[in-house]
Amino acid sequence: MILTKTKLAKAVTKTLVGAVLSAGASTTFASNTMYNTFSTAGVPNVSTGIPNVNGLNNNTDGWTHTNGTTNSGALQPWVGTAGLYGDTRPFNYIGSGSLNWAAKLTSAGDTAEISAADSLARYGVAAEIDTGGGAWQDNSATPTGWKHQTDIGLIASDVTQQVHINLVTLGNLTPTTFSTFGVTVFQGMDTATGAYSHHGAWNCPACATPTPFTKNNPFAGTAGLTNIGYSNHVTGTNDFTFTAQAGQIYTIYLGGVGFSKWNTGIDNYKLTLTTSPVPVPGAVWLFGSAIAGVVGLRRRSAAA
Repeated sequence: MILTKTKLAKAVTKTLVGAVLSAGASTTFASNTMYNTFSTAGVPNVSTGIPNVNGLNNNTDGWTHTNGTTNSGALQPWVGTAGLYGDTRPFNYIGSGSLNWAAKLTSAGDTAEISAADSLARYGVAAEIDTGGGAWQDNSATPTGWKHQTDIGLIASDVTQQVHINLVTLGNLTPTTFSTFGVTVFQGMDTATGAYSHHGAWNCPACATPTPFTKNNPFAGTAGLTNIGYSNHVTGTNDFTFTAQAGQIYTIYLGGVGFSKWNTGIDNYKLTLTTSPVPVPGAVWLFGSAIAGVVGLRRRSAAA
């Protein structure tokens, strides 16, 4: 009987410790990044009619369909999705929101980068990865976010782990640049297939009709999103971290914060995803220690 309990205790302790070690172990880095290839380059500005050159005329990028105002027409080509999903969109996305990029983390310790450089290196296409200095929330008298330059991305992980989001600006397209980002993370992804317009405000807690970032669906017409957290101070030295459950898709809304409105401070950016194990609750370690103590006690009793 003592032998049976000792074996059980050893097995439980080994399982607990092994789970922690395996959670932190790094396996093959096989992340997959995906990009919407729609670009505003050459597209006439909606206000001036002047063709856009590398984002300088402040048009909105990232439309999922050819007709950005109604989200209708043929799908814009995506890169990185071939052979992975039912059509060209990542994770079989059917939402009406304009989606810019997606990332799939495949193992514990996996990492990924979202940037024009990554898109060019992987697929030979330099995707337009930029956002506005006040897209997530500007610095006006009534701070407001602006849909126009807010980038939307999807993240999924095959294993449960913590995901750390870091953002840096790379080179401003319109003077002057910004350095602080706002990030909102939602569980799920947009499941609305109706008309959609990227023109308008959001993230405005002080407005007559508040549209705060704590609202489940901050962009009109979206569905299937549940807010799980946000940060208004993501910089090159300050990450935003959330726990990604295995197989769950998360939607990321990001843009500059504390700067001016959507059509100023437009800048290219790089988003870096790093991961770490989910912290083990202290109770688990105490339980493991208790089991080890029982094992030692049984051994001493048996020896006596």
